[in-house]
Amino acid sequence: MGLFNPYKGFEIIEVQKTLPIFTTIPRDAPNILPLIKQYREEHSENHETNVKCNWRSDWMVQNDERFRSFNEWILQACSFVCQYHLNTQVTFSIANMWLMMYESGDYAIPHDHFPYCLSVIYYVDCDEDAAPTTFEDSVEIQPEVNKLVIFPSQLCHEVKHTEGRRVTVSMNLNQY
Repeated sequence: MGLFNPYKGFEIIEVQKTLPIFTTIPRDAPNILPLIKQYREEHSENHETNVKCNWRSDWMVQNDERFRSFNEWILQACSFVCQYHLNTQVTFSIANMWLMMYESGDYAIPHDHFPYCLSVIYYVDCDEDAAPTTFEDSVEIQPEVNKLVIFPSQLCHEVKHTEGRRVTVSMNLNQY
């Protein structure tokens, strides 16, 4: 009895589909930079991942009560995007959330966030020469203070070596 190959018998057919990336700088954007600085003081350990930056939090920041109103604000924004731009009503929950502080020379290697449904980047604070987030090797989203980016989690993205500082929140959402 040999090893079972679960892919045997499957033909793989590639399809091309345009996937949207939504960006906005909302008027009601919360100032969470003080919360992030406080969280970093309390959790100074840097968590190594595909993000090679000055400091990265653990994966479960969404469980910190201080971020509750921010999390609700993000979930509301994602529901709005689905309702008014994708013509569907969806309820999301935050699967994980982490904070990052990039300094000169920091970067993130290409990656995606599959199997989650949606992913979010929120630029809390950044210098003018902060590196953009590059999606699928070609679409660049330039960081701006309070810019919110919502995108399908399967999109590959990276941050090339930055010159300027970037403070970001990232999260993955599940559909429930």
